[in-house]
Amino acid sequence: MPATGALATLAGVAALCGTGPLDILLTNDDGANAAGIRALRSQLLAAGHRVIIVAPDHNASGTGMSFDWGPVRVTRDPDDPSVYAVSGSPATAVVLGASALYTGGRRPDLVISGINHGPNKGSLLALSGTVGAALAGTLLVDPPVPGFAVNAERLNPAEPTDSPANRAQLEAVGGHFARIVGSTRGWFCEDGVVTRSRTVLNVNYPARPVSELRGSVVADQGSATDLRVTFSGTGEGEYRAQAKRADAADGRDSDNHWLDLGYVTVTPVSGAIGDESVPRGDLKRRLRRP
Repeated sequence: MPATGALATLAGVAALCGTGPLDILLTNDDGANAAGIRALRSQLLAAGHRVIIVAPDHNASGTGMSFDWGPVRVTRDPDDPSVYAVSGSPATAVVLGASALYTGGRRPDLVISGINHGPNKGSLLALSGTVGAALAGTLLVDPPVPGFAVNAERLNPAEPTDSPANRAQLEAVGGHFARIVGSTRGWFCEDGVVTRSRTVLNVNYPARPVSELRGSVVADQGSATDLRVTFSGTGEGEYRAQAKRADAADGRDSDNHWLDLGYVTVTPVSGAIGDESVPRGDLKRRLRRP
């Protein structure tokens, strides 16, 4: 059997492993017209990549990797045929886009999800539709497509996401992230072949101007979250979720820690959910008892 490098020579180097333009499927969980996804698209196009947007036609935050099995409506932007709004979840949008909207044997080289309107750090990743959409490309698309999830804390929390100052920040974040794609794309590869196709890099930006970022670090996924959720009754037999923020102390190597210090965090995430680190001997003994 030829070595990996020989196979790459015979088949040609994968686009992701080179330096040229990429075919990028861009999605999010804030909606196809959200400020973050539009800013990121403009910056990826400026970097020379080919980009189509396939994203929910509604805000789908907190949906994780939920999937729609029934009919899904797709609306193509009449003014921009490279933008598709989907009635389903973010994960549904990714699989639909990669399998049905790329035609003529084409497929995306990368799935990029974002820019999310807020961070996705620590244990909050379990809920994130932004991260779930990117993971869908690695788990539900055949062959799998690696990706990025991009998230940014709002520079001016008191202003709407699409205020002039916050839009300018999203454009700056998009430009910075486009450079991260350029410098890290080869990490997914070995000898011209994509070998980390089931991995997503989750990128978080702190709430500070891009010119004041302290750097970028590879961080562990934190185990804490600053999101607290409670339910209160409406008095009519219904209950409504209420969210509030609290301090989230975490380890020194965590994304939470480094974000608080003003760094961009990059965390490799995969769909593998088995925990190999837990002791199994006692569990096996207990299972023999019934």
